[in-house]
Amino acid sequence: MNQAPPDESDLRGLQGRVVDGRYALSEWIGGGGFGAVFRADQYILGHPVRSVACKLSRRSGLTEENAAELFQDVLLLAEAMDSMTDAEARQHLVHVYDGGLAQGLGGRAFLAMEYVPGATLAGEFAAMGRVPAPLMVKWARQICVALRGLHRLDPPLLHRDLKPDNVLLGSDNWVRLIDFGLAARMLELGHVPGTVGTLQYMAPETAAGSSVPESDLYSLGLLMYEGLTGRHAYAHLTPPPSLPDAAHGDWLQEQKRGAPPVRPSVHNNLVPPALDALVMRLLEPRPAQRHRSAEDVIAALDVVLDRPVVRQPGEADLEEARRLRAQRQWAAAAATLRRALARHDIADPIRLALLVELGPVHESGGDHLAAAHSWADACELVRGRALMPSGQDRARLARRAEEAFRKAGNRFQAERFARQARAERDRG
Repeated sequence: MNQAPPDESDLRGLQGRVVDGRYALSEWIGGGGFGAVFRADQYILGHPVRSVACKLSRRSGLTEENAAELFQDVLLLAEAMDSMTDAEARQHLVHVYDGGLAQGLGGRAFLAMEYVPGATLAGEFAAMGRVPAPLMVKWARQICVALRGLHRLDPPLLHRDLKPDNVLLGSDNWVRLIDFGLAARMLELGHVPGTVGTLQYMAPETAAGSSVPESDLYSLGLLMYEGLTGRHAYAHLTPPPSLPDAAHGDWLQEQKRGAPPVRPSVHNNLVPPALDALVMRLLEPRPAQRHRSAEDVIAALDVVLDRPVVRQPGEADLEEARRLRAQRQWAAAAATLRRALARHDIADPIRLALLVELGPVHESGGDHLAAAHSWADACELVRGRALMPSGQDRARLARRAEEAFRKAGNRFQAERFARQARAERDRG
């Protein structure tokens, strides 16, 4: 019988311990549903030889049979890497060196993998807010190259858990895929309590237990949608609190069929039409309606790159400000955005995007009054116009203005925007 899962503090407490007598856990990298990842120093004959990423299971008391079943897809990948002829694909896959049971740590399963300095795409998305279309195309193409290599194997190896947390962006600016099939395998074995976070990125057929290569492409579409818009395509779908965990998957897939997402350009007007269409095709509920292979998606992405959208005044400033914001250069980002907003040739959609970017930049820099005025200007720009047709989106803008004015100590303006938020919400 497995022990109850420990909380994150217990997992962090493993730092400094040694796995299997060879991997000294030297630095916490992150945690998740499966367990924890540490940077570890690998020792051979008592000498440190290299850094690795060591993944440890949250659950203890596992057997070799349990671990082998859990890591089945990862072990297939490790075996396939030697025979993979697609050299370009290998560059975007993380090598698996070792694995087993850490008996000294309570019988936890572990994997020792290539250590890639950098961050996950989830972290990049959070830092950037919305990823510029050319950069999202670049990352998506690299992901597709990795998928091409996996899907060409005989039989094809599917990822089955492609999401921003499972894509590393190395310091060399190349992406690499990790955690092959882990969430899907945990789901099948009943090791995932509260599966909504996992299921949100899975294709309908994967959640139902039957994956095909197009299933990974569906997950890629969700990843691209989130990067381009700053929101999950189905973030609005939250299971009722009374619904048992076991019923979440069926509920979520049924809701998806009845409520397809809007195009990414509705949330980010800098997304070009060709990229809009590509993402929406990837999100088709039926596999046969999606692109048929990773190679097809690569070809479609290359078309997007070969036909760049004519840049409107202010777009370059917006991208530069987002880059500076991701680097936490708040003052430089604010100056870039203010300079663009001072121009008279900026189209209103770009002006709105600049204002929406400027608000959080000021907040990050601690200037809540300046942030409040940015949100207020955005509210004024969209009021009574089709520039932002959703009343819920307009209400969110007003709430941001309200929150910023409260932090700045201006109660009168805060109450004004609280009333505006309620009115926009009621108006729909």
